[in-house]
Amino acid sequence: MIRSILAASALALAVVAVPAPAHAQAYPSKPIRIVVPFGPGSATDNISRMLAERAAKTLGTTFVVDNKPGANGLIAAREVVGAPKDGYTIIVSSNSAHAANLYLYKDLGYDPVKDFTPITGLTINPHVIVVRADLPIHDMKELIAYGKANPGKLNMGNGNTGSLANASLIRAMGGFTGVDVAYKSPPAAVTDLLGGRIDVLSTDYFIVNDHIKIGKLRAIGVTSKTRLPALPDVPAIAETIPGYDLNGWVAAFAPAGTPPEAIAKLNAAFTEFVRSPEFQKYMNQQGMLGFATTPEELGAFQREQVGKWADVLQRAGVPRE
Repeated sequence: MIRSILAASALALAVVAVPAPAHAQAYPSKPIRIVVPFGPGSATDNISRMLAERAAKTLGTTFVVDNKPGANGLIAAREVVGAPKDGYTIIVSSNSAHAANLYLYKDLGYDPVKDFTPITGLTINPHVIVVRADLPIHDMKELIAYGKANPGKLNMGNGNTGSLANASLIRAMGGFTGVDVAYKSPPAAVTDLLGGRIDVLSTDYFIVNDHIKIGKLRAIGVTSKTRLPALPDVPAIAETIPGYDLNGWVAAFAPAGTPPEAIAKLNAAFTEFVRSPEFQKYMNQQGMLGFATTPEELGAFQREQVGKWADVLQRAGVPRE
């Protein structure tokens, strides 16, 4: 009888001693790293830091912005592809690393579509077409007419892939020729435009807005389908060249295989940020447009953009590296 009591007691203690099943911690439970393919002060970096501050409050965690510039976003994209697929490493990327690079590099080292899971779009970044104030060109019709009357004489600066692609597409759709003048960065191209060494430049609005306001440069068109709130009097190129639409963009991605529940939470927090009044004000000042999407919408958009950028860059004669 005593042995039975002791055995029962031991069994009870054993049951008590069995640990309860471990419950997985709800996402997110630790800091989230945002890898940015460009350096501090770039448009993508500024957007990422604003996003990090707002989303941290929404999700109750910390975001760490990690700049990994170089090779048109290739370095950052490769790093994120190799990161754990747990939702704690994401990339705020652009049309460079996640569309144009598939054409630009023969050995990219990642597939911008298959190796990533879309989270949401963030911004559409149209370019503004500016000319020297002393040039007798006041709108896109006059640019096309001038180009046709002076074949091969318009010097069209480009400070990045977007500049080159837009200059090429304008010439192709407008039916005239010109000369591409390459620069290491958009600000360097602006300096030469102000100095009269080039004639036309396609670039981000925020880079040239001060020069436009004081009349040093003349804005004649924007590359988006519709006019920008920041430049309501400047027509979209599509108003002169039907169907024209080629813009930079910024969007968030995670490594392929990231849990759907993490993607869903990030999407909800990030789209809330894009639609916030504070960010809307910032975008209006910078000449950007909001681009909040579902993951599926961003995926479809990206696949279309990969083909579009390849077509334009090939038409521009841009060599593959």
